[in-house]
Amino acid sequence: MEGSVWVNGKEARVEEITGHLIHEVKFGGGLLGHLNKGGTFDVKQAEVARGYWEMTLLKVQMKGKALFFKTIGVQQNYSRSDFRQVPDDLTLAQAADILRHSNAAVRPTAAAVREVGVRGH
Repeated sequence: MEGSVWVNGKEARVEEITGHLIHEVKFGGGLLGHLNKGGTFDVKQAEVARGYWEMTLLKVQMKGKALFFKTIGVQQNYSRSDFRQVPDDLTLAQAADILRHSNAAVRPTAAAVREVGVRGH
């Protein structure tokens, strides 16, 4: 695997990790499975409130085989933005009311798409 890591030196936090598989990765000597060369990943996190970090992006694209017969295909794209702080004593009913009356009810602030496929051959 090769890639890059970005660190926020002031906060001593990892902000982003990206990489790709430069060789096939074998599990159990290849008997349990493998991931194909070329798979990629990108993970980002950001400080969304003072001292509070959240993952804002996750992208994974990997293919391989499991137990000789199963083809594995993982494509995961996950991103989140527009974080907003709410009062510490917010009740569930108040939170539901905020969602009903905000843009969040029309336009989600978090979007996640995950596709994982396992097919027998």
